[in-house]
Amino acid sequence: MKKEKFLEAVNSLKLYRRAELMDQKGRKLIKELYADPLPNDHVLKTLLNDNTTFLIGRKGTGKSTIFQRAQYELDQKKNITWAYIDIKSLYESSTSEVIGISHTDVTGTLNSHTIQKLHVFRAFMAELVKEIKKQIEKRIESNIWATMKDRFTGSSSELFEKLDQFIAEINSEQYINVTGGFVKNASMEQTDGKISKEELKVTATASKTPSFTGSYFISELKNQESKHNENFSKIFIRLFKIRELIQQLKEILATLNLDRIHIFIDDFSELPKTEMIEVVDAILTPFNNWSDEFIKLKVAVYPGRLYLGDIDKTKIDEVYLDIHRAYGRGDISTMEAQAVEFTKRLLEKRLNYYTKDNLEEYFSSSKSVEEIWLNLFYSSMGNPRILGYILYYCYETSVIYGNKINVQSIKDASKRYFSEKIGAYFKLNKFLHESFEERSSIYSLKELYEQIVIRSKELRSYQGSKLMKDIAGRPPTSHFHVISEYESVLSSLELNFFITKYYEMKDRDGKEVSIYALNYGLCQQESINFGRPQGKREYRLYYVERIFDYSPIVTSYLSMNQEIICDSCGVKQEASALPSLQKYDMLCPVCKNGKCKVINLSIKYGDLINEVSKESLLPRTELGILKTLHDERSNMFANQIAAELDCSYQLIGKRGRNLSDRELVTRSENETGRRIFTITEEAQEIYFNDEEAEDTFNFES
Repeated sequence: MKKEKFLEAVNSLKLYRRAELMDQKGRKLIKELYADPLPNDHVLKTLLNDNTTFLIGRKGTGKSTIFQRAQYELDQKKNITWAYIDIKSLYESSTSEVIGISHTDVTGTLNSHTIQKLHVFRAFMAELVKEIKKQIEKRIESNIWATMKDRFTGSSSELFEKLDQFIAEINSEQYINVTGGFVKNASMEQTDGKISKEELKVTATASKTPSFTGSYFISELKNQESKHNENFSKIFIRLFKIRELIQQLKEILATLNLDRIHIFIDDFSELPKTEMIEVVDAILTPFNNWSDEFIKLKVAVYPGRLYLGDIDKTKIDEVYLDIHRAYGRGDISTMEAQAVEFTKRLLEKRLNYYTKDNLEEYFSSSKSVEEIWLNLFYSSMGNPRILGYILYYCYETSVIYGNKINVQSIKDASKRYFSEKIGAYFKLNKFLHESFEERSSIYSLKELYEQIVIRSKELRSYQGSKLMKDIAGRPPTSHFHVISEYESVLSSLELNFFITKYYEMKDRDGKEVSIYALNYGLCQQESINFGRPQGKREYRLYYVERIFDYSPIVTSYLSMNQEIICDSCGVKQEASALPSLQKYDMLCPVCKNGKCKVINLSIKYGDLINEVSKESLLPRTELGILKTLHDERSNMFANQIAAELDCSYQLIGKRGRNLSDRELVTRSENETGRRIFTITEEAQEIYFNDEEAEDTFNFES
């Protein structure tokens, strides 16, 4: 038993984001360790196709690893290059650099908020171009591209002169001269509920760049105050000359005899929804639609967060990594078998490389080794990163002592993972720097989750049907189904791994339903048997038995916790009116001016949220830093914290300074001068010292 090698294999599965798989000599191991989610490297081959591709999966499903494997293949090609953009870190960095911008000279149509966004996107676009330039320069200097240097004369700086000029112009304070630049050509009509068109003439001047003029129409609903939202993406495209940038990139690539550039966009779904839409409309759509096929986008997104804008859905590939879409083409048994096969193949490849041992050296089962694979699948749901954590916990309880991992070890590890990594989600979010309504909305999902788990626990002793009576012992009650229309209600719980969408099928009444599985660790904690009975034909439809229809639970939750209110007249609508409202863009049917807003309020935890002082509220990243330092109970470097939070170490450095200013962390240096972070006693007292029952899950009916 090679304990340290086993630990290396496990840690390689836990890696976040762009953490590369490398050996001790710095050699990349991505080709040796990569295990494709589908046979015959189908996901990889799809990603390498000359189509814009969206790679869709929850955190930890291996999106960044698949990107690295594709980039390795592209490195071997002489007619294609690539660039990698961590869009979340890039956007946050750009936002943080916009300090002290004055809007006092802004007149005309643009408000200060829009001007602020333009400055943010200016910094964002400059960083985007720099990253593309850096990647191309890196490729030119690599050995495989040595022959490329003969294809152009002059220095590398001359080759990129146009891009450098583009960046310089964007960064020039004189680039956006918006004073009087946006002129209203038509006055707004003060009519209630009518749609008007308004023509805006855009005029902007750039340093060393001729001024240009363009016109476009904005159509929108106006409320009683005659407010309107600028079509930001169109303003941005014109001001920053996206077509010109695309043409410059194309000319540089042509100089190097390059046909295409693949731009990998990671962490796309981490952007706030509004910013995500603007990035698609202002940057990704023009890159995709105006590049004459030489720019190919490869975008990593979360389920339910895919926004295409004007990108033609019929001309892109969508690759899903979560189990119900990746393997759910046949029946449930086939889906489970294929997901288990991937889990096995992934772990075998890692252990074979690092340990060179047979798997029996580390795993033991009283029944068969297949029982091990099935439980590893249940505990991870085929998620490589979660699998890494499960095995890391098994290492700490078994392997480190020379003991083999058994089924109980896996169950205990999954219970620990739920407690430490998933269950704390709600408790920390009461300190989130958002409005009461936003935090209450998060806690309302906690109420819904508690009701779901309570029902699953009640069904353990249910004897009201012949099917349940015939099951020996306690029946499994880990899965449930809801009508497909309720998927959006459960999406946040699924995104954060409280539940996992398992399958889609028709129920006993012929209705389309979505089947979900409770978290395996939660089931171990609450003594809920997982899966479905075996041995009888009728068990194939076990998950769609009527007793597992939790749609009434969701309906009750919506009626009790959800409010639909017009932001103009304040009239409340019934929850049942939501589908009709959505068909008309949430336009209020009463005043016909305002938009109806959906607000989920926590009735049960409202007082708990109100008790939190405003001074204790923090942004999500800062809360994550504190939780990581609390969980690890040790000093940590920025890159270690970043690995846990799935973000860049630069972001941790910036946010760490904010926490230090508030005396919630200390920033010191070790003997080598490297910065280390430590959580303070004050932070421990405020955020982690309350273990009262009211702030924990209540799964008792």
